[in-house]
Amino acid sequence: RPSHVVDMRGAASVAHIYGQNLAAAESMTSAMAPWAHTPKYLKRIIDLEFVNGINRPVIHTSVHQPRDDKFPGLTLFIFGQYFNRHDAWAEMAKPWVDYLSRNSYMLQQGRNAADVDYFYGEEAPLTTLKDTKQVEDVPTKYAYDFVNTDALFEALSNDGGELVAKGGARYKALYLGGSSHKMTLATLKRIATLAEGGATIIGKAPEGSPSLLQNAAEYDALVAKLWGGDGIVTHGKGKIINSRSVEAALGDLKVAPQFHYSGAKPDAAIPFVQRKLADGESFFLVNQKDRTENIEARFRVTGKQPEIWRAETGKAEAVSYRTEGNETIVPLTLAVDESLHVVFRKAAVSDRLDIKIAATSAPVKLEGAWIVSFQQGRGAPVNATLATLAPLNENADAGIKYFSGIATYTKDFAAPKGWKAGKALWLDLGEVSEMAEVFVNGKSAGAVWHAPYRLDIGAVAKTGKNQIEIRVANTWINRLIGDAGLAEDKRVTWAAGPTYGANAKLRPSGLIGPVTLASESQ
Repeated sequence: RPSHVVDMRGAASVAHIYGQNLAAAESMTSAMAPWAHTPKYLKRIIDLEFVNGINRPVIHTSVHQPRDDKFPGLTLFIFGQYFNRHDAWAEMAKPWVDYLSRNSYMLQQGRNAADVDYFYGEEAPLTTLKDTKQVEDVPTKYAYDFVNTDALFEALSNDGGELVAKGGARYKALYLGGSSHKMTLATLKRIATLAEGGATIIGKAPEGSPSLLQNAAEYDALVAKLWGGDGIVTHGKGKIINSRSVEAALGDLKVAPQFHYSGAKPDAAIPFVQRKLADGESFFLVNQKDRTENIEARFRVTGKQPEIWRAETGKAEAVSYRTEGNETIVPLTLAVDESLHVVFRKAAVSDRLDIKIAATSAPVKLEGAWIVSFQQGRGAPVNATLATLAPLNENADAGIKYFSGIATYTKDFAAPKGWKAGKALWLDLGEVSEMAEVFVNGKSAGAVWHAPYRLDIGAVAKTGKNQIEIRVANTWINRLIGDAGLAEDKRVTWAAGPTYGANAKLRPSGLIGPVTLASESQ
């Protein structure tokens, strides 16, 4: 539901305003979908939490599993998402947990940086306002926190033309949104006091009070005084801008966006969160569209050299950039569901840096048969030979068709001609359901758990002949479906409640491919 977004943002806003560095939330809850979700599906959900200020996700649920002979095992009735050691992909969960942990750690550093305090009014909670489409005017180029009446009176004060919260958060403007078109006289007076003290207030004049206990003449006179003209009206040290667009109003005040971008399609969705560090700035970006976006990202930062920090690998890398005015511009390619941290900590020694991106050869498909071995105790044969890659759920052998667990694919391959050891050698697994670990010549090359299923195996490959082993985990769904058509004493699985019927649709399973190699051009 859209209201879940403002639930998260509202909780995080309280933490920011009152100086609490942690914002926790029940995370990734599902219902009526037993063992259906894997990290590649959950990533978009957790990234949405991260960009809305949550930095301590609490996974729902992780039910205790006391028996090792009953799997998938116990549940919390219809509620999931069934994250425990009996999951079919539990043995391969570390990269997913690392991703959650690294992002949480990064988003707990420093303090949140937002330009806008969004006052959502006095009449209804945020969730109701969102459900009734009264919170549709939030900025995208400027970060924002929600503020309620209590915080407006008790937690905000003026300081040098900005609003400062009890916890130290600083805001360039207070925006009147939500249900603030109706406003009590007391709140109206508080806004007048903030404006007189130096605050910038953005919003339309209220139409009246939601209360009948108001002095109408005093109310109307104060509204006329505060909004007594079009555009910008000065009051004491501050000002009121008669506008429904917070971004346009801040632009008129020459306040540059914290983050914006060009080059993407008009409906692109790349939300962000900014953290102000002791020695710089950090931005977390997410592409939440089903397509790759090539953008020029613009950050309101100068004097610092940007780096890309990747939570999936824990690695940092330099990136090309240039400085124009008060912005640093970074060319970025964001794949589907890709997220990254752009960190500004190192002093820039130049206003421009151009890093050449190595070209890669055309991909070459790994042809031929694959030997597949299956996790035992799951109803499948010990191993099988697949002449070509295909979804396991389409196999004629019922044990393979309904298999749930880890299937290990092996074959020999020759490194591409012209590739030199130590150079990048990109392995692309094509389609995978659901996640994979890769070993080359007995050495780990890494893990992939969402598209694109691509990784560099150059550090463990050698010229000439190599052996590759790809461990692929799926969900419990196919085995549960297969067991639904068997007598109870013939079943592999046991669950605390009903799951899937024998005629339910099977899920794509295994290494589907095509598997290709591409080498770094010399």
